[in-house]
Amino acid sequence: MKQILEKLCDKQDLNQSEINDFFSKLMTAEIDPIMASSILIALKIKKPTPDEIFYASEYLLSSIELRKDEIKLLDLCGTGGDSKSIINVSTISSLILSCMNVSIAKHGNRSVSSKVGSADLFESIGFEFDTDIFSALESIKNKNISFLFAPNFHKSMKNVAQIRKSLSTRTIFNILGPLINPLRPQHQLLGVYDYDLLQIIGDVLKKQGLKSAMVVHSFDGMDEISICNKTHIFEIGEFGEKSYVLDPEEYGFALGNLENLVIDSVEDSKNILYGIADGSIRDEKRDICILNAGAAYYLYNGEITLEESFDKIRNILESGKVFEKLKNM
Repeated sequence: MKQILEKLCDKQDLNQSEINDFFSKLMTAEIDPIMASSILIALKIKKPTPDEIFYASEYLLSSIELRKDEIKLLDLCGTGGDSKSIINVSTISSLILSCMNVSIAKHGNRSVSSKVGSADLFESIGFEFDTDIFSALESIKNKNISFLFAPNFHKSMKNVAQIRKSLSTRTIFNILGPLINPLRPQHQLLGVYDYDLLQIIGDVLKKQGLKSAMVVHSFDGMDEISICNKTHIFEIGEFGEKSYVLDPEEYGFALGNLENLVIDSVEDSKNILYGIADGSIRDEKRDICILNAGAAYYLYNGEITLEESFDKIRNILESGKVFEKLKNM
């Protein structure tokens, strides 16, 4: 561990063996907490490379049995850490998409930096958390959606919790969450809290072998596609990669007010979910979910434009199918 620390302090990148060695000792609590904290901070200062993040994600996924089916899966999630405390865009968008014969593997946790996490909202509507790969696949088969509660699959994370808490700063763990979905979806919409992470996380997703993905960070700092401003997009797909800016106004959306997206409780989030589903909410809260669900459907479908995809999302909301599904849950 001392050699790894010295290497990082010299601004040298770690190889796969060194990442595996560090994470093995870290996740099994076989490392002194002070040394662990020092290595995490040194890695942050050096800035993790796509290779280092990829090796770490592969190590954390290595203990989870690989699924052997060929179900086409989509995940929508963010790193969190944008300090916006807005509505649960990715969760609401996931529920909308599950009404369109899209197989959703939603990976998430309880709130850390925001008021309400994806787990908190799913729990509030009576949605059961899946506990293993097989129950998750069964949920997708029956409901087109699974919620993979991260602590059920990454139990060793509890050994790092106190170290992360004591550091009180972001580390590599803040970007690993969206990269360690146990079902390894082939398509992903992933939001990041920092513009500098767009290309880095995009490169990691390419190494993971995703067929299509968007990494997004908005001009107003969201780890979502924003309805209140433009959004930076790094997209990978069948024909390579591209970077561009998505402007909601170019697709007929009116720009919203960020303050109107902020929530204080899980009850707020639940009411907004039902309001979007039953048509009683038609403001920026609905539009930001149309934007994100539409971008994700565009990735999943592969033969549709963004504009056509946004229209599909509007149509499914107008049909009442989303509200009916929520009632049945």
